[in-house]
Parts: sequence; structure tokens; C-alpha cells
Amino acid sequence: MAARKPAATVETAAGASGPAASPAQASPARDWLERADAVPPEIWLAARSSPPADPARMAALLKEADALFDETPRMLANRTAQLQRMLADKAVTEPPQELLEDFIRLAREDARPGRRSGFGDLCQHYYNLRASGLGRGAALEALARAGQGSPKP
Repeated sequence: MAARKPAATVETAAGASGPAASPAQASPARDWLERADAVPPEIWLAARSSPPADPARMAALLKEADALFDETPRMLANRTAQLQRMLADKAVTEPPQELLEDFIRLAREDARPGRRSGFGDLCQHYYNLRASGLGRGAALEALARAGQGSPKP
């Protein structure tokens, strides 16, 4: 009889440890993660990538973004997924983990005192730049020049 493999665990974006759910269980078809939903934000957002992203990596990104922006991990996941959908409507495909990585980098590079931009604002500015025809690199550069990645104080 084969020994049973212990369940994998993952640290959630909120810092708790728990069983690692399969990204397939997160139902990426859902447009918004509600506060009462039992699915952790990192599992739900990881399932939105094709192929599904690593939930542990997504948890780390959400935790890092939570420290920089004035949003909860759930709202960070929701805003990232919302931006991903809006870009897809314009035939632009960007995985959620890349969006988070880019916005975290912007926030870290623009840590000027007195400047602050929320994550939702950053998503909207990025979307507007992409919708106007700028490529990913040019849009991120424009945001960096404008200081749109400012973290919370």
C-alpha cells in the first residue's frame, strides 16, 4: 500500500498557512472575488492565468503589493483581474502576475514622500495608456515618468 502524500501548503497573501488548493478549483470564470468567498485571492487570481500561475508565487506578489498599496489582497486580486479583462477586451493579453510584478516595481521605484496613488488608479492609468495604443514597455515608462506607482506612506 502506497503511503499517502501530505497535502501541500501555501502561505496566503494574508500571511496564514493553509492547504494549497488547485488553481482549477478557483473558477476563473468568476469576475469578482467577494469578501465572503472561501477561495483565497492568490488561488483565484492564479487560476486566471493561462496556464494557471503558481499560487505560492501569486501569494507572495499579493503580500508584497499589500505592503505598498492601500488595498487588501482580495481587492488587489479583483483590480488585477478587472484590468486583465479590460485589456483583453482591447485584444491585449497580460497575465495577472506580470501586471502585479510591473506595478510593484513602479511603486518601489517611486517612493517619493507626499506622492500617493492607489492601486485602482494605477490600473486605470495603465489601461488608458494601453488603450491609446502604447505598448507595455512604453505605458510602464510613461507611468514611471508621471510618478503613478507611488506607494502608500
